[in-house]
Amino acid sequence: MENKQAITGITPGNQTTLLLLLSMATLPAIAQTEAASTDNAALEKIIVSARKKEETIQESPLSIQAFNNGQLEARGINDVAELTQFTPGVTFNSGSSRANSDFAIRGMAQTTALGDNRRDLVTVFVDGIPILGSPAGISTNDLQRVEVIKGPQSALFGRATFGGAISMITTTPQYELTGHIKIGAGTYGERSIEGAVEGGLVEDILTGRVTYSKREFDGFYENSEGGRLGETSQQYYSATLNFTPAENFSLKMRYSNNNDEDGEAATQMVAQYTDFNCGPFIIPTPRFMGGLPEGMTLTQASSFYCGEIKASAGTPGVNTENLGSTMASLPVDKHGLWLDKTLFSATAEWLINDNYTATFLFSDQEHEIEALTDFDRTTVDTYQAYTMNRQTQNTYELRIESGYSGPINWMLGLSRLDFDFGTGGGFINGAWFGTGAGGPWGTLDLTMDKTVTDAVFGSLAWQITDTVDVSLEMRRQFDEITSGVGSVSEYTIKTPATLPRVLARWAIDKSNNVYFNYAQGNQPTQGYSVFFELNEAQQQVARQNGINESAPEAKVDNLELGWKHYSDDGRWYLNSAVYFLKWRDRQTQRGIQVDLNGDSVIDTQAAPLGEVFNAVPMVSGDSETTGVELDGAYALTPDTTIGGTMAYASTDVTKALSDDAMLSVYGEDDAAGQEYPLVPKLSATAYIQTYGSFAGNYEWHARADATYTGKRYTDMSNIAWLPARTLVNLRAGISINDWDLSAYVTNLFNDDTPTWARSTGDSATDPYLFSVSAVTISLATKRQVGATLSYRF
Repeated sequence: MENKQAITGITPGNQTTLLLLLSMATLPAIAQTEAASTDNAALEKIIVSARKKEETIQESPLSIQAFNNGQLEARGINDVAELTQFTPGVTFNSGSSRANSDFAIRGMAQTTALGDNRRDLVTVFVDGIPILGSPAGISTNDLQRVEVIKGPQSALFGRATFGGAISMITTTPQYELTGHIKIGAGTYGERSIEGAVEGGLVEDILTGRVTYSKREFDGFYENSEGGRLGETSQQYYSATLNFTPAENFSLKMRYSNNNDEDGEAATQMVAQYTDFNCGPFIIPTPRFMGGLPEGMTLTQASSFYCGEIKASAGTPGVNTENLGSTMASLPVDKHGLWLDKTLFSATAEWLINDNYTATFLFSDQEHEIEALTDFDRTTVDTYQAYTMNRQTQNTYELRIESGYSGPINWMLGLSRLDFDFGTGGGFINGAWFGTGAGGPWGTLDLTMDKTVTDAVFGSLAWQITDTVDVSLEMRRQFDEITSGVGSVSEYTIKTPATLPRVLARWAIDKSNNVYFNYAQGNQPTQGYSVFFELNEAQQQVARQNGINESAPEAKVDNLELGWKHYSDDGRWYLNSAVYFLKWRDRQTQRGIQVDLNGDSVIDTQAAPLGEVFNAVPMVSGDSETTGVELDGAYALTPDTTIGGTMAYASTDVTKALSDDAMLSVYGEDDAAGQEYPLVPKLSATAYIQTYGSFAGNYEWHARADATYTGKRYTDMSNIAWLPARTLVNLRAGISINDWDLSAYVTNLFNDDTPTWARSTGDSATDPYLFSVSAVTISLATKRQVGATLSYRF
């Protein structure tokens, strides 16, 4: 194990970058409204609703960062994935395509994201509704505000908020007729148009709003096999009605639709056997050598790449061709990804006797993805993969809460989530296999799972003195998850859980608040019905490879202590938090290939007919994270503001079971002492924003943002990593009356660090066992120049 220590040090270059970013973050994105008043240099406090009630960030005893629509536009944020660049402590893991991306908060990341919301650690909400599918396609258009809430939010938000929640609040239409239209263009074929209009429909009773946006992008990279990588066409529209027949009653109804089409993602396989520079770390176990490159030895096949992960030199290449026999058996006629998402929601609020508020939420949601992609992410046509994903969800929530006029206030709620998840697809043998290649092998039928979650939740707040208050939040939750719905091995497993949160706040004076937060979260027990379709001998082999009938419930405990300061003159603020969390029985889901019959050749059909096990729920051990978060800003003048954030998260794996990376690298399954993969230890942002006027009616604005993401390991073995990445974005523009013309440069210095990486088996080199090491990366977003023209009325 000596090699583990020798390859995890910080290089002098990284130390220099680290010191630079720490100096940038001494005035720690912004949780308050950044624009200073035109009359003085005071920073406006922003209102949030993270605790199901409205309060300022300074009053809330939580670690929150919030962005209003103006701040999103000022940063050029178009979707939730881009938001994470400005929110240290929150990491977006893009995966090999938009179909399988997810978020990580406070060092809590899934080993692999497969687009299954039942196992998310961070959930995105729109108006209190949990959103289905990958978060990568969620637009920030039509938003009033976004709140990023760190730490377990299970007590009030429910399941799948194990690490935190991202709450998006849409715009409620007003009676005044207003609207906007914006067009944009940029390098690499970027073009976009968006617009919105709102106003009164029936005087004093009904308002409405409609929005539309469309974006086309040719992708940053040419594909050496023809075409481009990263192409996308996205279309979004929504319609909102707000019905107010009485002063004490309102009903907001909203419908939205996403239709996206992507080409092959800008991802590729790197760190293949020709790049190996370390290992083997153990005496190699004899293996089947069929399919390996001619002359490759067992020692070579058991070695690894250690060190910084970089993109391969030259033009990246991903195979985009399929054999005719393949295309004839698929419902699609080319490589790509197709996404369709619809959401209808209704929120009714009724003020009773001027002292109690009843709120009812309902949603109906559908999410569909279909994709045909190159599995290997290389130019070699070894395997293709066809996948389809169908998810539907209905949610119901009723809350009754008291007013806030007395020392004791309360809220009580009931909720139900009804969620169906279907997935299907299969491997396709490529031209490498010669005669008889094609497919897909096996049926393309959906495997259906169902989740029903019922909960009762509430909070009790006590204003002990004028300066001290405490609150207890609690959720009693019942999860029933059925896997293999309709199959002979249908398997239902139930998880009851009690999820508390205790909050205490001391308002030392009007400028300083100190708070304490203890919260618990859980991931329900996950069943795996496929296990019961194996015979007894196969089940024994499956268990030896970590495949069981279920994975146990995961739990987390989070302790947090924070201080929030807002200066007497309102010119600066600094919010800070320190926390410790303990994560037990971490769950993961993996695709695993198991040689059930011992012939040293993997049957690439899905189990139980074959030996490929998809989305297997597994327990992967325990970990602890200790962290610090800073967030602040300072108004230099009424027109100029500087600020930034910093987050430090030290992850420590205390136990890891059946970890593939540890077994293949070190021959042991306990990763105690290792750092958790895909999580930067340090991240930070810094910005300056300024305004001015000239020549009478002309106004100008300018902004510079720097974002830093630290080193991230590709797996639990910690032998390969992505180096630190620093992005600098510039935006500036001129406004007159209702018109604005702005220009931007993103990634000014063209940092070419990949945005994401994960260790994987090299199916192009080792097409039978996939046990030769490699890394899949998402290529860097290149420097881009563009402009937008907008008109508001």
